[in-house]
Amino acid sequence: MKKLVFALIIFLPTFTTHAFLDVYSEDPDREVFLHLNEVGIINAFPDGNFFPERQITRAEALVVALRAGDIAIPVNDGLTIFQDVNPAQWYAPVIKRAIETDIISTKDKTNFRPNALASKAEFLAFLFRATRVNFSSYFGRTKGIAADIPEDSWFAPIFAYAKRFQIAHLPPDQLYRPLKTLSRREVALMTFRQRKMMYGDGVTKIFVELQAEIEQFITLLRAGKPEMAEMHLQDITELTNRLTHVRNNKDAVAASAISRALTHFSDGMRALKFKKNLYALESLHLASKQANRAIEKSENIAPFARELSHLIDETLSSFTNPQFTALK
Repeated sequence: MKKLVFALIIFLPTFTTHAFLDVYSEDPDREVFLHLNEVGIINAFPDGNFFPERQITRAEALVVALRAGDIAIPVNDGLTIFQDVNPAQWYAPVIKRAIETDIISTKDKTNFRPNALASKAEFLAFLFRATRVNFSSYFGRTKGIAADIPEDSWFAPIFAYAKRFQIAHLPPDQLYRPLKTLSRREVALMTFRQRKMMYGDGVTKIFVELQAEIEQFITLLRAGKPEMAEMHLQDITELTNRLTHVRNNKDAVAASAISRALTHFSDGMRALKFKKNLYALESLHLASKQANRAIEKSENIAPFARELSHLIDETLSSFTNPQFTALK
């Protein structure tokens, strides 16, 4: 399935709509980059490039988070609290504003390390605090988030929220890698997803959570882990029911269709495992029909439905082409 020291101007809103010189039209994340540039959250370098794979520093990550949360950054007054923050640097007012808004703390700390690379856990903490995520319901949901997220770690509630809405995607190996440094691409994608949650209504949040569950289901299938994928079916069904109860539109119809498609696909894979080929074929054809219906009904569900359709086609091909490597 589908890294930087630079001037303050990079983050100031330019409200330009031109394409970045180094981001081609076929880049799957191009529209995300353009949107964030237009709203002044992550802007181009002065040379017109975006440099999506360049690593991002803690100071840069912090200014992205503040802008994502629509927190105004005042003019530099030459004051600083951390010993390693030069009051003449562009990031001094950013860090000062983050302290004032409780996004970062000065308790028992004398240094901020503004030029150190930001980790995934650090950026998500900045982002979620700046966008005012309420973590109260996540402190009791820190078990089994991922193999490398200890339930008593400071960032466990952060990743519990990130997993629920797939703000940070959980790979098939079930490792979040919280200390991994981030590229501008990764920061942009997480910021874009969280902005949808920040500005979305209750229905939008149900839909985003549903998309996250579907994505995890398909990711696990792609990784050859159908049993783990099936663990997401109940949540997918429940979220689909909630969505259809509050909204009767194309998205809701498509959600119902892909939910049925996933159930049929799971039935088919289980039947294949037990050599019940006739039932497996019937289930896979039903899954294909529902996946195509989802593609027709909603652009928001279509990418997931297309991926599922590809999986179904690959599995069906294994019946007619013994040399075809099917999903295990």
